[in-house]
Amino acid sequence: MTLQNFRLHAARLLRAAAFLLSAATLLPAVITPAKAAPLPVIAVNREIGLSVTGNFQDLTSNSGHNDSYNYTTPYWEEHSKSSGSERNHVSGWTPGFRVDGQYMFETAVIKHVYAAASFSLDDGEVDDNYSTHWHDSGAVYNDQERGKTGVNRSNINVRGEFGKGFLLLDDHLLITPTIQGGFTAGGSNTFTAFGKGYVGLALHADYAITERLVIRGRVGWAQFLDTHSYFYNNPRRYAGASRPQWSGDIGLDYRMTDRIHLTRGVSYTYLNDGRAKETQSDRNLYFNNSQSSRGISWSNGVQLRLGASYQL
Repeated sequence: MTLQNFRLHAARLLRAAAFLLSAATLLPAVITPAKAAPLPVIAVNREIGLSVTGNFQDLTSNSGHNDSYNYTTPYWEEHSKSSGSERNHVSGWTPGFRVDGQYMFETAVIKHVYAAASFSLDDGEVDDNYSTHWHDSGAVYNDQERGKTGVNRSNINVRGEFGKGFLLLDDHLLITPTIQGGFTAGGSNTFTAFGKGYVGLALHADYAITERLVIRGRVGWAQFLDTHSYFYNNPRRYAGASRPQWSGDIGLDYRMTDRIHLTRGVSYTYLNDGRAKETQSDRNLYFNNSQSSRGISWSNGVQLRLGASYQL
């Protein structure tokens, strides 16, 4: 090889080395690195899911009334008093379903912003255990009745939440306080009667046991804007004061694939509707009739759920 050929090959090698070096330098800018998977406690808050539910309802209402009748004329007088009480205890399991959607995102200035919505529906037949007692001052005996019958119960609940999460314990624990608001309705053979709106606060806690398994908890307070008590066999509505509902929820979220999660859980709610009263009177020159009614009711609810969700 002559000196001239050696110089020519050396120049070619230097140009090739310079090209490879420049390509290696530009490669990271051309190829976008794969996006890192979110933390397990973040991933479970970026899901949309569907669950089948079993719903246990336990509703108790007590009511009573007092009636007074007085009729007086120059030729005739008649006076009577009567009182009665009723108790209803409705309980049983109903099937249903629940849809949940939640997403945790970041803005330019705030991390882990949380938004969620859920819808649940259940419908089925439950047991109604009732008892009545009636006393009339003009009767020689008291009238009593006890019985049990099947009744339909249909319910819907719509809820929305908005809040912010905080990572703790080396990113294994996520605490998310939220504000909540929603609407619930339902009754016998109806999904829309006796509707109640509510607002309140909730606190979520998610803890990653492993990379795939997360235990989830939630406690909530919801202030119903108006609660209702209903007297047995009386179609009129008695409005009570604003009342709180307390709730608790615990569940598990297991990531089966990169996107599909298996979910399960149980929730509990308690609502005391408070007391309701009504007084009516009707009078003129000859008669004076009065009626007073009172009532109190409360409810306990348990929901079991099993479903699957898709990670967004």
